[in-house]
Amino acid sequence: MDKAAVAQAFSSYREALLAKDGKTVAALLTAESIEYYAGMKKLALTAPEPYLRRARMSDQLAVILLRTTVPAENIRNWSTTQLVIDAVRRGQQRNWNFGADLKAATVERMSAGTVEVSGDIGTVLVKLDGKESPVSFTFYRESGRWKFRLIPLLEATEAALRARVEEQHITERRLVDESLAATLSPEEIRAAWLPVG
Repeated sequence: MDKAAVAQAFSSYREALLAKDGKTVAALLTAESIEYYAGMKKLALTAPEPYLRRARMSDQLAVILLRTTVPAENIRNWSTTQLVIDAVRRGQQRNWNFGADLKAATVERMSAGTVEVSGDIGTVLVKLDGKESPVSFTFYRESGRWKFRLIPLLEATEAALRARVEEQHITERRLVDESLAATLSPEEIRAAWLPVG
């Protein structure tokens, strides 16, 4: 019964992402995952460049993305849930970077594989194009509902960035700067390092 419920939670999350239904996605996230967005909002509002540079690479990039894609007024006024809804509406959660071997791990390619449940933690091994992959999604039972825990995927993204730093023998700062330069102009980058609060 629990395994079926976890598999259903995975399917609901995937379908909501594909439909760009941010309200449903937000309702399917664990409290800890929503808190992550609250932390990114706070950094976007208050963190000057020297402070933000001390954060994880993935968090630096998330904050810069927030500052460059959401108007400052909205960052200031929206609730954390509204930020999640907006990110989903713009398709920001449809592509996951799990490392070099799974760079194009889009939601469209994913389906549920083996499901394991231990107490209030459920794990879904993700299939890509129908084949088992090393990626898993974690679900926690909160208030009787299975909810998606975003944090392991964020940690996997950070690990992939760290692997690139080691492979390319570059600094974290250079990797962040090169990632930003690939999509933003120098003027946009300079502005994006400034707090918007």
